[in-house]
Amino acid sequence: MEKELTAAVTTQEPMLADRLIVVQQLPVIKEQLHSIKAQAQASVAEALALVCTEETLKVVKEQRAKLNRDRKDLDARRMVVKNQIMQPFEDFDKVYKECVTDVYGPADEALKGKIADVEAGLKADKEKKVVAYFDELVKANGVEWVSYEDIGIAVTMTASLKSLKNKVKEYVDRVVADVNCINGMENAPEVMAEYKQCRNLAVAINSVSQRKDRVAREEAERKQRLEAQLRAQEAESAVLDAVEEELAAPRVMGTEPPVMDEQEAEETQQESKEQIMTAKFAFMGRTFQCHGTLTQLRELKSFVNEKIDEIQKHMDSVGIENEEVSDNG
Repeated sequence: MEKELTAAVTTQEPMLADRLIVVQQLPVIKEQLHSIKAQAQASVAEALALVCTEETLKVVKEQRAKLNRDRKDLDARRMVVKNQIMQPFEDFDKVYKECVTDVYGPADEALKGKIADVEAGLKADKEKKVVAYFDELVKANGVEWVSYEDIGIAVTMTASLKSLKNKVKEYVDRVVADVNCINGMENAPEVMAEYKQCRNLAVAINSVSQRKDRVAREEAERKQRLEAQLRAQEAESAVLDAVEEELAAPRVMGTEPPVMDEQEAEETQQESKEQIMTAKFAFMGRTFQCHGTLTQLRELKSFVNEKIDEIQKHMDSVGIENEEVSDNG
């Protein structure tokens, strides 16, 4: 009986709609536009045949104004007919909205909300199962640092639970394979740190390689600068040592220096300090020659010693082992 009632309702609904909304009489418009077409064409042809000059400009404007008046009059009559035809439809449309649209519309929105609530619950339950499967996989493979959001899975009503789990397994398997590859590398900790950020093995390896190359270049450049400074300072120190030895050597071998009083000794010492000295020395296969007064050379030696102390402090601060040795080792 219930099946028969349902069938009866289904078959009666279209018939009911056909009886409720019918057109009793189609609009009947009587027009005689074809009867004025020839007259309109003649008026247009006459106007277009006019030659527009300074003398005929006024006449051309009058003809144009006449044609526009005729057209506007016909357009106005057309709008009157259109409004007469549309008014019954607009009245019908208002009744239709009140009796149909305003009844079915809210019902559709209400049913849509109920369906959405149920579907949301179903998707949430499905995603909960997917997340639980993900947690089991990452724990079993020792990659707990991977997050579920990294996979970017969209749980929909049409997606099956099996297909979603397959996506999770494919992602975790790829991560595990990448991790095993990284573990066999010499710089595994650095590559792993990069991989955890980008989740791309090739990008992680390239980033570490580029960083190592950059650090190596910077370190090589820094060592070159430091070695150049040390060579320059050692050269300056060697110059001063050679000058000091030359100044300390006796002028005439086997001859005792003359006896001087205090004033003569001071004057002689002053002359020695102001005298331009020349010293030649060899350092690292290169020969240098330095010219200057004893005072200048001593100040230079003091300056070099200070710089050597600074360089030693710098080497200590950056962890470079250093030890002062003699020329013979």
